[in-house]
Amino acid sequence: MAIIAEEPMQHRQEWTTAPQEVFPGETRLAKPISSLAFLAKASAVLGATLDYEKTLRELAELAVPRLADWCIVYLVDEDALRPVATAHVDLAKAQQMRALLERYPAELTPTVGPAAVVKTGRSVYSPDVSEELLAKVTAGPEHLEMLRSIGMQSVIIVPLAARGRRLGALSLATERGRVADKDDLALARELGRRAALAVDNARLFHDMEVAQTEARFQAALLRAQNEAGIDGVLIVSPEGEMISYNHRFAEIWGIDEQVMHSRSDDAALARAMEQVDDPEAFIARVRQVYEQRPSRTQEEVVLCDGRVVDRYGAPLYGDDGTYYGWAWYFRDVTEHKQAEHALFESGERFATLARTLQESLLPPDLPEVRGVELATRYHPAGAGLDVGGDFYDVFRTGRDRWGIVVGDVCGKGAEAARFTALARYTVRAASVQTRAPSRVLSVLNEAMLRQNTSQGEQGEGRFATVIYATLRRARGRVSLTLSSGGHPPGLVVRTDGTVERVEAPGMVLGLFPQADLSEAEVTLKPGDSLVLYTDGVTEARGPEGEFGEQRLIELVSGCAGASAKTLAEELELAVLDHQGGDAADDIAILVIHAT
Repeated sequence: MAIIAEEPMQHRQEWTTAPQEVFPGETRLAKPISSLAFLAKASAVLGATLDYEKTLRELAELAVPRLADWCIVYLVDEDALRPVATAHVDLAKAQQMRALLERYPAELTPTVGPAAVVKTGRSVYSPDVSEELLAKVTAGPEHLEMLRSIGMQSVIIVPLAARGRRLGALSLATERGRVADKDDLALARELGRRAALAVDNARLFHDMEVAQTEARFQAALLRAQNEAGIDGVLIVSPEGEMISYNHRFAEIWGIDEQVMHSRSDDAALARAMEQVDDPEAFIARVRQVYEQRPSRTQEEVVLCDGRVVDRYGAPLYGDDGTYYGWAWYFRDVTEHKQAEHALFESGERFATLARTLQESLLPPDLPEVRGVELATRYHPAGAGLDVGGDFYDVFRTGRDRWGIVVGDVCGKGAEAARFTALARYTVRAASVQTRAPSRVLSVLNEAMLRQNTSQGEQGEGRFATVIYATLRRARGRVSLTLSSGGHPPGLVVRTDGTVERVEAPGMVLGLFPQADLSEAEVTLKPGDSLVLYTDGVTEARGPEGEFGEQRLIELVSGCAGASAKTLAEELELAVLDHQGGDAADDIAILVIHAT
């Protein structure tokens, strides 16, 4: 017995050189022609469909009995070799072989057999299988006896590899009385090469379809967000063509369909100039922006009918620095301006506006996320007459992917609300560009620094603590990746009452140009919860001192397995009771419960 890998050197005497009959009447002279015909038929099978598992099953049936008496096709699946196709000349033994594979699944760790072929990329050929070899590839006496019952004379195992990727192995064996020769080995190698290319092509096609579907979904999602938003959106190319816009833009500026369909930015500007209070200053500013391309613009535009529109703008650059145009965002803030004026006239109006603004900084309703229950609680400080900086948000970022953010902007009042809105919408915008939570927070840090710089000495420098997470569902579990910008750590509450701190150290945002941020991974099984909160929870003071993290951990541990709503309500009630019913600081709580 000998095992020969790739080109045989020291064991050339082990090759079988005698003429071999595969089918009655087939001679060695006819064998090359028969092999070519076999490969042609195999190629037809491999190219018939992109369902590669079905193709491999048909290929195994084709290989038996032409190449061997039994055949197994393995594919690499994570840390194991998965048998996707089996065939045997004897149906009874075929069932035995499947039972053997189920009882003793192949793994990638062994140093012999299919696993070794996958790892090394080298074929294995044994013309005469001995008891010694069987003992090496079996896991024990029972395994050995099952393998003996199937019976083997010769074994050929060839790798399935394509484009530098090792995909699996093709295992062929003959029964007693039939010896595989080097022609069979060469034919098996060629068959394995063609099968690997077919599998790889099918997988690449599948990956391309998935990517295209995701791209179409993202495009549809972006269109839906644009149309559902309260902002008017206009994208203008460097050549002055309106590349994209939504109906809200046309509605704010009163631009008719004929102008919109023309795609001409000049035509839209001409119509807008008829609406503004100072058309010359309006068009001069637009021309200046197009020429200088500042990193960000923000102005208030007063219209002839008394309306006030906030106009934001930013250039569109590719990763390679190519300029693709300018993005305009318009929001009718007339009601906000009127509310600001009324704020100085009545304390009651001031309180109403504060509540309205605070509500506008929080999502009106939480979305439904498959496999997850969400709950939030928000309690403003004192009587709620000041707009606080605590906020939270949950939004879709892709198929079965969600963005979750909880943050706390320092200070109160209009400036805090302005920065809170900046933080919330910057996080949403950044999540479209990147899935990495740390990168999203880096973009927010840059935006806050720019806002602080633009205010100069007139404004008070603002900073924020923020924790941002991406949520995705896979295989019945909920997986989250979190990054924290100086925010209190999240707490994972397991069903058995165990509480784990989610450590993702990071710097406070809005103070330093380079925010040192990290990421942490969390997996929630059904019944587990993740609790996110602001420092109004842990720093709440009462007669017994601060509420503190230890008290918080004990409370959520006692709520293990409870619904998100119950956990959030119990936590809010405990913090308020600790302070005697009134909150000295805003409290924001968000609970994610895996169902």
